[in-house]
Amino acid sequence: MKKIAILVSILMILLVSTISAKENKSKQVKKDKEFEKIMKDFQMEAVMKTTQGNITFFLYPEAAPKNVANFVFLAKNDFYNGLKFFRVVPNGLVQGGDPAENGTGTTGYIIPDEKKKWLNFDVEGILAMSNSGPDTNSSQFFITMEAMKELNGKYTIIGGIKSREDLRVIRTLRENDKILSVDIKGKKVDNFLNYFPDEVSEWESKLKKPSNQ
Repeated sequence: MKKIAILVSILMILLVSTISAKENKSKQVKKDKEFEKIMKDFQMEAVMKTTQGNITFFLYPEAAPKNVANFVFLAKNDFYNGLKFFRVVPNGLVQGGDPAENGTGTTGYIIPDEKKKWLNFDVEGILAMSNSGPDTNSSQFFITMEAMKELNGKYTIIGGIKSREDLRVIRTLRENDKILSVDIKGKKVDNFLNYFPDEVSEWESKLKKPSNQ
């Protein structure tokens, strides 16, 4: 009888633990969905002014909140102003956002990857973070001129072009063309970074501005 009572007790503990774990997972899923909605409701856009014209992107904080927050943080601190597009692959992509302008520069900190299966490189005009390996995003980004399905699952996507005119401007970019500024627009966009207080505090303490500033 004693052994049976112990066995029943163990089974009850396991059952309660399983139910509790399922409830916690359900609560986290609900919390994540609520956060995604808050992010999406900002309806954020970035207007990248370049020496070849303006490129407007829809930003996707609902898919990559921390990476978009970092991009917004850098834009608001004029980090990208005056930086060159240092790499252009004809009919492929353009790369920029590097303070060293040679593919080796960083902000002084890194951001983990944030990848969603429903957001991919199956279409042209994707804005994504460059990296030197998993979870090494910083300030560098690239923009695709064509669909590049071979990149799916390898890079964090933070945005996509708003119109075909934006794609036309992207395709005119050449090495040494410059970013003049990046303006962030949206609904109550000034409140956006308030959702990332710890990250912003860290970024402010570690940020290394480009030598041209």
